[in-house]
Amino acid sequence: MKKVFVSAAALVALALISSPAVAQLKVAKRGPQAITLNKKIRKNTMEWLSEAPMENIKGSAPGVTGTFTVDPADLTKTTGKITVPVKGMKTGNPIRDGHLQGAEWLDSKKYPNVTFEIRKVSACRVDAKKGNKAKCKVAGTFTCHGVGKAVTTDVEISWKTGNAKTARKAPGDWIKIKTKFVIALGDYKVKGKSGVVGNKVGKTIKIWGSLYGNTK
Repeated sequence: MKKVFVSAAALVALALISSPAVAQLKVAKRGPQAITLNKKIRKNTMEWLSEAPMENIKGSAPGVTGTFTVDPADLTKTTGKITVPVKGMKTGNPIRDGHLQGAEWLDSKKYPNVTFEIRKVSACRVDAKKGNKAKCKVAGTFTCHGVGKAVTTDVEISWKTGNAKTARKAPGDWIKIKTKFVIALGDYKVKGKSGVVGNKVGKTIKIWGSLYGNTK
């Protein structure tokens, strides 16, 4: 009986030692916090880069909206979704913008939005010195041109406690989210004009974003 007791205790201790620590931000807020992207803090924009033999194209998508639920005491419980309107996407050339939004490419009339919805958050690491910043691995569903695909991205979150000065722009605490990932146009059935993809438009597109929101 004594041996069994010792073995069980050892197993419990081993489990506690091997269990990953919960990623906790050192901020005043406690419990799940509702966060809404807010352009009053700073413009919310997703940007992208197409690299092809004949041309590199850098574009942006202003007007990003989104909501999240974030628990500073456990970032792995984060949920949320962002929405990017195709109609507002810019490439630096109005004619090319029209092509991008047209039926041969992203087809804004049929598929007005690109979205990313969080499915799982893991591998969070809090900045030991600052305490209000963390990096996480986020898995979600990226939907473009009517097709949803699983995408995993690295995300950096920064939490700023609200004060009298920040409240003049937006109430509550401020949150900044940075992310970057790569998609393949073929995965989303974006074919474009014959011969353009792989020549003037890259087969893969690099995407990165800077998003700003606040608690209520």
